[in-house]
This record gives sequence, structure tokens and C-alpha cells, in this order.
Amino acid sequence: MSSWTSWRGSLAVTFTSRIFGFVSLVVLGVVGYLLLHEQQVLEKELQNRGLLTATHLAEQSLDPILREDDYALFKLVQVLRNTHGRDLPGEEKISYAMVLDPRGQALAHTDPGQVHTTLTDARTREILAQPEASVVSVTGPAGERLYDVAVPIRMRGLPVGAVRLGLSRAGVEHTLRDLALKVIAVLFLLMLVGIGSIWRFSRRMVQPIQRLRDSARAVQAGDLSQRVAVDRADEIGQLASAFNAMTTELARSHDELERKEQMRARLLEQVITAQEDERKRIARELHDETSQALTSLMVGLKLLEQGPDLADAREALGDLRALTGKTLDAVHDLALQLRPSVLDDLGLVPAVERIVAEFGRTHGIRVTFETNLRTGRRLPPSLETALYRITQEALTNVARHAGAHSVSVLLETRRGSVTLIVEDDGRGFDVASWMSGTRDERSLGVFGMRERATLLGGTLTIESTPGSGTTVFVEVPLPLETADGQRQTDPDPAGG
Repeated sequence: MSSWTSWRGSLAVTFTSRIFGFVSLVVLGVVGYLLLHEQQVLEKELQNRGLLTATHLAEQSLDPILREDDYALFKLVQVLRNTHGRDLPGEEKISYAMVLDPRGQALAHTDPGQVHTTLTDARTREILAQPEASVVSVTGPAGERLYDVAVPIRMRGLPVGAVRLGLSRAGVEHTLRDLALKVIAVLFLLMLVGIGSIWRFSRRMVQPIQRLRDSARAVQAGDLSQRVAVDRADEIGQLASAFNAMTTELARSHDELERKEQMRARLLEQVITAQEDERKRIARELHDETSQALTSLMVGLKLLEQGPDLADAREALGDLRALTGKTLDAVHDLALQLRPSVLDDLGLVPAVERIVAEFGRTHGIRVTFETNLRTGRRLPPSLETALYRITQEALTNVARHAGAHSVSVLLETRRGSVTLIVEDDGRGFDVASWMSGTRDERSLGVFGMRERATLLGGTLTIESTPGSGTTVFVEVPLPLETADGQRQTDPDPAGG
């Protein structure tokens, strides 16, 4: 039942049935029109032959009427009956024939019992009242359909009688019936051939669509390697090409998504590991340096408390003071490594200036920093933190991988967004092959920078070629109120 329903609802069956139905309606309409037209032609021809026969009989009846020779009229009617009284192909059948005088009396009749009978029916009265040739459709005594043909008999323009003939329409109907049967037989054969041709055409049209359907189901099931053969240049071929392009893009997006998920998992693992390592380092430094320094302070203070010599006490106080200063510097450095207070207190520009200066001092690389954010409203804290960390990671990658001699950092607002550009003159790399290759620590760092920019609705782009350095572009949209404030306080957003 399911296969029957599927077959009945298939596109090939629907296409074939609709085309066949439409063509059948058109053909039946044309055939019906032709048969109707043929019927009208045959009936018109029958009427004309009836008028011609009645006119001939009227001409032959004039002289016997003037001589009152009823027998001659009887012979004329009988000859007509014997000639046209049977159904013969191509001949009209005369059911009755009569010659009437001006009073409606039958001077001659094919039915001898009607001779010298005065007819008073409506048709007779109409003929006598209006002596003109006419043809009227009537029903015969036996219920058959007839044409009643009437022609006046005139002498010098005056009516002296009339001729009436009853022409059977059976010959016309028989001819039309035979013609209709022949046409239907031919149409039946043509329709059988047409159904076969339409079915083959429909199958040929539908097969590519069925392949597309099967491939779409396979893609739905997760098989993104499905492709459809493009073997035609029409709309179906274009659809197959579009489907192949779509599956290729889906496969690429799926691979990219899996890669990002793997990178995100590795990044999360690295973040957790870094947190634990940072906690271990802080605990170790607190134990090894700060704790030891505080212990030394306690021992020294206890010795001072017990020592009687003031000079020795002063010397010990100097050492304790130096130790206290060293401890304070260590705690301060530890706090800066965790979260630079200058970012919270003074903002993004001083914080970037500080890490740029420390980077140049630590690695011996010349660094330039330009910005147009020294005046105006501060950026939102989340945006400042993200840009600070991206700058920090970009400089770390330069120190680890670039082998550069100089680095430039540009931070500016332009057209409702903030832009960060970090450019070095290092060895560079092939971005395309690196993105499709194995993942290392640098790729995780880049992924982290891109994630930070994406979370704020921004983008991160890397441009690099081997031997020509590397440029990192970051563009993040500004919140509406911040962008308005920047436009009001910075008349030249593109300036330095």
C-alpha cells in the first residue's frame, strides 16, 4: 500500500497524468468541434439536396396540375419514392412525398390512403400562408427525426400548389456515428502512443530530480560527500550544480565547525591548565619568596627585641627594610601579572603603552604605538579588556615566532568601530596552509584572539606571506552611546 501510494504520488505519474489530461481535453474539444462542424455540413447538404429534389418535383408537377392529371402526379410521386425510399450510401431517404393544391388537399401522396385528403396541420397551413421554399426539422409518425422540405408550385408567379418532402436524418446520423467511431479508434491508438511517449519523457525529466532527492536524504542523514552528476545544461542541471555547491559548502562549514569545536575544547583545556599552573606558581612564589621574607622579618624583629646593642639594631633594621621593599615589589609584580591595575585605573591606552614599553625592554625589539584614543570617553570595560588581551597575545606571538626587529601597534576609532592593527617585519608565514595544517600553541592563541573579537561582534584577520612579516587586523563595533561620544569629542576619527 505504501509503495502504491508513493508511486501514485510520484512526480512522473503526476506529470504524465496532467499532460495526458490536458492533451486529451484539447483533442476531445477539437474532435468535438470537428464532428459538430461535419454534422452541420452534412445536414446543410441534406437540406440543399432536399430543396433541389422538391424543386424538381414541383417543376414536373405543374403541367399535370394544370391538366388535372392526378395519375401523372401519382406516377411522379411513386418514381420518387422508388428512387429515394431506401437508405443508400450517399443518397437521401424520402419518408414521404406529396403534392398539395392551394386548399391543402393532397393531389398525390406516397401513401395512397392520403390521396385527396385535406391536410390541416400547422405545417401545411404555414406553407399555404407563406408560399416560400423552407426546411423545418420535424418528428415523423414513427418518431424518427426528419427534415420537412416545402417548395411552392408557381405559374407566372402565382402559387398553384406545393410539394412537401420528408427527408430522413438517419443517413447523416449514421455517417456521423461511423466517423466518430473511426476518430475515437484513431485517437485511442494515438493516446496509447502518447501515454508511452509522455511517460518516457516524464521519467527522463524526473530521474535527475529523484537523484537529487536521494542525495538530499543522504545529506540529511549526515553524508556530506554526496554529489549529483550534472549531465544537462537546463534548469535541472543548474539545480544539480547548485546542490553540489551547497553540499560542498556544507561539508566545508561542517569541517570548520568541527575544527572550531576541537580548538575550543583545546583552548578550554589550556585555559583550565593555565589557571591551575598560575595557581601553583602563585602558591609557590608566596611560599618560596613572600613567606620566607615574612619569616625573615619575624626573626629579625625578634632578634632586635632581644639585642642590647643599638648599632647592631640599626644595621639589622636596614636589612629588614630592604627585605620588606623587595617583598612589596614581588607582591606588586605578582598582582600586575594577574590583572594590571593601570587598565582599571587609567584605561586602555596607558595599559597598552605599558605592555609595549615592557615588551621592547624585555625582548629588545623596537615598538611604536599610535592611537587617537588619548582624549574622549573611555571604551566599555569589556571592550578594553578584550583589546588589551588581544594586543598582549599578538605581541607574545611576535616574540615567540616572528623573529622581528620592529613592531608597530595602531589603536584608533573610525566610522563607529575601534580598530587594532599589530604589524611586524618578521619572517611571516603562509596563512592558508597554516590554517589548514596542524594546530600548535600559536594557533590556539590566534583562536583565542578571534574568539574574543567574535564575542564582541567584531572580526580578526591575519595577513602574512613568508619573508614579508605579519599583520593582525581587529575591528570591533562600538556601542551606540560610545560611538556618539567619540564623534562629538574626536573631529578626525581617522587621525593619529
